[in-house]
Amino acid sequence: MKGHPKGLLVLALTNMGERFGYYTMLAILVLYIKAKFGLSSSSASLIYGIFLALVYFLPLIGGFIADKILGYGKTIIAGVVVMFSGYVLLAIPSEPNLTGKIMMYSALFLIAMGTGFFKGNLQALVGNLYESDLYKGKRDIAFSIFYMFINIGAFFAPSVANSINNAFLRNENFTYDASIPNNYVKLNDFTTTKVLDLTEEDRISFESDKDKCLLNLKAAGLAQLTASGLITDPAKQLSKKDYQLLDSRDTKDKPAIAALKEKINSIQITEPALYGDPNDPNKFPVNFAKNYVDKSLSKSYNMAFGVACISLMISLLIFLLFRKTWKHVDKTHKQQIKEGSSDVVILTKAQVRERMIALFLVFFVVIFFWMSFHQNGACMTIFAQNYTASEISPLHNMMFSLLSILPFIVVIYGIYIATVGLFGGKKQPLQGAIIALLGLAGLAAFYFTNVREAIESIKITPQIFQQFNPLFIVILTPVSVAIFSYLAKKNREPSAPRKIGYGMFIAAIGFVILLTGSLGLPAPSEIGDGLSDVLVSPNWLISTYFVLTLAELFLSPMGLSFVAKVAPPQYKGMMQGGWLAATAIGNLMVGIMATFWEKLQLYAFWGVLVICCILSAAFIFSIMKRLENATR
Repeated sequence: MKGHPKGLLVLALTNMGERFGYYTMLAILVLYIKAKFGLSSSSASLIYGIFLALVYFLPLIGGFIADKILGYGKTIIAGVVVMFSGYVLLAIPSEPNLTGKIMMYSALFLIAMGTGFFKGNLQALVGNLYESDLYKGKRDIAFSIFYMFINIGAFFAPSVANSINNAFLRNENFTYDASIPNNYVKLNDFTTTKVLDLTEEDRISFESDKDKCLLNLKAAGLAQLTASGLITDPAKQLSKKDYQLLDSRDTKDKPAIAALKEKINSIQITEPALYGDPNDPNKFPVNFAKNYVDKSLSKSYNMAFGVACISLMISLLIFLLFRKTWKHVDKTHKQQIKEGSSDVVILTKAQVRERMIALFLVFFVVIFFWMSFHQNGACMTIFAQNYTASEISPLHNMMFSLLSILPFIVVIYGIYIATVGLFGGKKQPLQGAIIALLGLAGLAAFYFTNVREAIESIKITPQIFQQFNPLFIVILTPVSVAIFSYLAKKNREPSAPRKIGYGMFIAAIGFVILLTGSLGLPAPSEIGDGLSDVLVSPNWLISTYFVLTLAELFLSPMGLSFVAKVAPPQYKGMMQGGWLAATAIGNLMVGIMATFWEKLQLYAFWGVLVICCILSAAFIFSIMKRLENATR
C-alpha cells in the first residue's frame, strides 16, 4: 500500500467482507432455487438473471440518493442494514410453498436494494481518494488493488458454501449427489403432468421416463443409506459401484445393469425411519427424495446464506471504526459548492455532454461482456452439474482444495517478490525465495498427507468451480499491475478504453475454449435436467475461467477507473451507478440468454457469446479516438 492513502485499505476491506457474503450466496443460488422449488434450469437461471439485473441496476438510484440527498457514507451504511435483512430472510428455513417463494423473492429484492445503496457509492469514495494531485497518477493501480480485494472475498466464498453444505448433509447421514435434486425436479414435473392429455405414444414414453426417474432415485437412496450405515440388511444394500453402474453406457455392462435394475425393483423399504411407507413400499423413492432435498439439502443452503449476515457485520465495523481515513473525501459535488471549497471543478455544458456520451458508449459495450461473463453462475454452473465429471482423483483435487490452493498462492507471490517485485515494487530475491519455499513446504505437506496414498476418488460439487475466477484474479492482479506500471513509466501504457477493447477479444477466446470442450456433447434439450451420457474433464471449465479472468482484469477495474476519471463531478455517484446499471442490463440478458439453453446445441450457445464479444470489441475500437479524448 506504499504511496496510497490509508482509506484505500479500509474501503477495500469493507468491500471484501460484503462481497464474501454475497458470493457465498451467489455460488449456490441457482442450485437452491432448483432444489427447493423444483424449477427447471432455464427458469432458475431467469430468476438469477433478473436478480443480478436488480443488484447492478439499483446502484443508479443509490448514486442519485448519495449525490443529491444523503452523501456517500450514510447511503453506504443504509445499504448494509437493508442487505442484512435480506440475508436473514434467506437464512430462515421455509417450506417449498407460496410463503417460501414470497420469502425468497423478498430477500433477493432487499439484497439487491441494499447493494444498490452500497456498491457504487463505495467505489465513488475510492475515486475521491485519488482526486488530489498527490495520488492522481495511481488511480488505475488503486482500482486494480481494490478489485483484487473483492476477489479475495469471492475466492473463499464457494469453498465456504461447499463446506457448510457438506457438513450439514454429513450431519443428516447424506453426501452430495447432483442427480438427486435433478431427478426430484423431474419427479415434480411427472406429478403435475396430466397423463390423459397425452397421446398414446407420448404416454408410453412418459411412463418409461417416470419409471426411470423413480428407479434412479431409489438407487440413490439405497446407496446413500448403505454408505451411512442405516441399511444393514445385505439384501437391501447398494454399493457405490452398483449405483455408478446404472449410469454406464458401455454395451458390455448391459446384462449387469439389467440384473441390477431387477434387484433394485425387488427391494422393499418399509421401515419408516428409512423413509419407507408400511402401506406402500413403492413410496420409498418419493419419500427419500423429498427428505433429502426439502429437509436436508435446502436447509444446508439456508445455513450457508447465514454466512453473509456475519460478514456484513464485520464490513460495517471496519467501515465505521476507521471512518477518519475516508471521512475527508465523503463530500459530494453539491456539498463542496455549499462549503465554498476551492477545489470544486465546474465543467461547461459541452464538456459534461462529451464526457457523458463517452461514458454511455462504454456502458453499452460492457453490457455484452457481463451478459457473457456472468453465465458463470447460470449456464456454466449447469454445465458443471450436468456435463462435467464430478469425481476426480486425489491428485486432481489439489486444484480444488483450499488446503493446497493457499500454499500455491504463497509460492506464486514468493516468485513475484523475488523476480519482479509485488505490484510494481522493488524485487527482493531473498525474501521472495523464503516465501516461495514456505509455500512449497505447504504443498508437499498436503501431498504426503492427503494425496500420495489416497485411493478413493473425490466428489466435487458444481458451485466449487466459481472459486477459480477470484483465485485467478488474486494470482494475476500483481502481474497486470506490474506490467501496466512498467508501461506507464515508458509512456506506453494503453488507455483505459483500449484495455476494455482488448478484454472483449480475450473474453471471446475464453468461450471458444468452452465451445471446443462441448463438441460432441448432447444438447440440453436431449438430457432435460439429467446428466449427460458423456462427461468432460473439469479442466475445460477451469481453462475457460482462466481466460475470462484475464479478460476481466483488462475490463472491470479499468472500467471503474475510467468512470472515476471521466464522470462529471456532480454525477460521480450516479455514473458509478451507471457502470453498474450497464452491468445490470448484461445480467438481465444472462437470464434471457439462458432461455436459449434448452433450445440450442451447446456449441451454438457458446458460439453466440463468442460473436457478441467480438462484435463489442470491434465497436469499441471504432470509437476509440472519441473515448481517449474524453480521458484527457
